[in-house]
Amino acid sequence: MNGVMCYRSESGNRMVNCFFVSWFARRCAGSAATVLACGCVSLAAVDKNYTVKHNDTLSDLAHKYGLTVGELAERNGLARTDKLRVGQKLVIPDSDAVKSETTASSLLPKGLGRIRIEQGKWKYIVIHHSASPNASVKGMDYYHRVERHMENGLAYHFVIGNGHAMKDGEIAIGHRWTAQLDGGHLASEALNKKAVGICMVGNFDEDRPTKRQMESLHALVEFLLARCHLSADALKTHQQINPIYTRCPGRHFPAKSFLKELKESGDGPSDGAVVLR
Repeated sequence: MNGVMCYRSESGNRMVNCFFVSWFARRCAGSAATVLACGCVSLAAVDKNYTVKHNDTLSDLAHKYGLTVGELAERNGLARTDKLRVGQKLVIPDSDAVKSETTASSLLPKGLGRIRIEQGKWKYIVIHHSASPNASVKGMDYYHRVERHMENGLAYHFVIGNGHAMKDGEIAIGHRWTAQLDGGHLASEALNKKAVGICMVGNFDEDRPTKRQMESLHALVEFLLARCHLSADALKTHQQINPIYTRCPGRHFPAKSFLKELKESGDGPSDGAVVLR
């Protein structure tokens, strides 16, 4: 159904928070007005530490530092209605950096940044196509769970829609990512334990991915590279990394131009890291 080989695999659930480098900030390097935001510096570098004092509230602190209550609460893993304790440690993000992050993350699903990532687990990010232009998360989950007998269903960690069963460019987060479970998208249990799987809906042997799909893929890959502390060398196509030959993600997937964009937006991989063979 999907044109890929899927294998059952399980994993533990030790997780840790990592940092996020804004895709938007890294893409805007040509603008003099945003040169400071485009230094490829993690947002943590401009965050401030704050110790809660008597009578402090999230609302008052957010107003003081030019943030919304939601922005301050989210950065600290709190609910908007949480009461603060005297002596509690907070992180106060830079308001300008938050605005840049918000612009970039408009391409990413809400809540993605709050998912804790297992430290040191992920070593690769692998791009697939569904081999069907009408594939859906529900359909692929059913196929993997029922036909392939995969206990955790959907073999991928993320799926990017093409405007058919999903919105064009929509990123769906799979259960394997929220629970930090091994993938099931490669013909190797060892690789599935350390490879994040991204499936782009479409048959790229026949058609090209949409512009919005590629924009979402770029934003997601940049996010994952930063959060998992990986260099762009970690990015692979299914064809390149799979032990058994496959054409996935198809001859029309623009591997070379996508690689070039990644290299231009930051520290890129060595030549040929994402070239279809």
